[in-house]
Amino acid sequence: MKRKLLLPERLMLGDGTAPFNGVYVISINGVITAAGLSVALAKVQARHPSLRAAVRNDASGAPWFEIPEVYQPIPLIIKERTSAVDWQQEVRDAWASVFNIESGPLINLTWLKGDPQSELILTFHHSMCDGGGGLMLVKEILAVLDDPDKQIGAHPAFTTLQDIVPAHILNGKQQIFKAKLKGLFIKGALAAVSAMVNTRGKQPISREKDYLLHWKLDRQVSAALFQHCALQEVTVNTALCVAFLRAFKLVKGEKAMNKIICPVDIRRFIPEIRKDVIFSFGLSLELSLNNSQQLPFWQRAKALQTVASRKIKQMNPYAFMLPFEYAHGGIKYMRKFLTYGKPVYDLMFSNMGKLDVPERYQHFTIDTIFSPTVIGPFSNPTTIITSTYKGQIDFSFVSNYQVLDYQDAVAIREMAMELLTKELPVQAPEAALSSII
Repeated sequence: MKRKLLLPERLMLGDGTAPFNGVYVISINGVITAAGLSVALAKVQARHPSLRAAVRNDASGAPWFEIPEVYQPIPLIIKERTSAVDWQQEVRDAWASVFNIESGPLINLTWLKGDPQSELILTFHHSMCDGGGGLMLVKEILAVLDDPDKQIGAHPAFTTLQDIVPAHILNGKQQIFKAKLKGLFIKGALAAVSAMVNTRGKQPISREKDYLLHWKLDRQVSAALFQHCALQEVTVNTALCVAFLRAFKLVKGEKAMNKIICPVDIRRFIPEIRKDVIFSFGLSLELSLNNSQQLPFWQRAKALQTVASRKIKQMNPYAFMLPFEYAHGGIKYMRKFLTYGKPVYDLMFSNMGKLDVPERYQHFTIDTIFSPTVIGPFSNPTTIITSTYKGQIDFSFVSNYQVLDYQDAVAIREMAMELLTKELPVQAPEAALSSII
């Protein structure tokens, strides 16, 4: 069983020597065992073909996901938990870990074993799985860990392009002609842009210089923000985009680019990519602000909401995917530009929303789920991911000392939270912001 990698997957994989990993951390109270975790990992791996796959190149050098006749089990790494902050170093290590793509699998689980509290750290290569898929795996692992006899079924094969693109589009002469034409244009444009990128004396940014700011808003402030966004007819996602874009501008001044990139879950547009299926990439929404000094925060938010809603309504996932499948020859130019080119946006931002994970199980309870993190080898790794669990908005802010000074990141965090909460019925107290890594 095998499937050729799609272009966005190839982009994230590269040659397999540079990490591009997503990481989830779940803090658990209760008794769990290595045997229970092993059963959970085995059942989840049996359910999803991608979790059994390695990556092999064909004669032309194109990479394929391929399941070996004898596949490797998902590694379970067990370490003793000595403090409540041990997980922080494990996350940094996970960002820098390189999977053996030729043997697979492109996923592992670390158990920081404590009594009564433990952390589970799930790490996966982004070319194989996105944040939504990672959350699904977390839910499945926890469900089987709680009930080893639970049956979760199995998907018979990889999700292919033929599975998710309707036949009339995939085989339509007019659609294919347009896709090929766009693919040629993409390759040409990438080659031209890449030629202007000077790599002499440059090295990819060092993973040793990555850092993470983590904090939560308390339940009262989080609830007030939800209510105020509903009153203003603005999504929480849009309000957060405004807060971070303005904070970058106010802290970085003329060096700020006034551009934020938001991944959009492709499952919203392609129902064939079911929520219980692993997929690795989504669509992309690019937003900028009117930076007039006199414009109030929520007026900016309403204006940005209008733009965001219009752009999302206009998204066409097939027009995005098909041209790229005729542009594989431009992959080396794309990676060169993204790795060595000058950053063209302030940050990537993703809001996972309310995490649909039970708080209480038969044998353990979930203390918290930290917002996932992801970091790749490209020139701007600055990414903020938020999620809500147990009524609290949780923030993970990832960057690198070579790209964004740590003190600037702290100032951006503080400014964004001040902008976001200053007009709410309650203010965010200092105690609401915690766990700065």
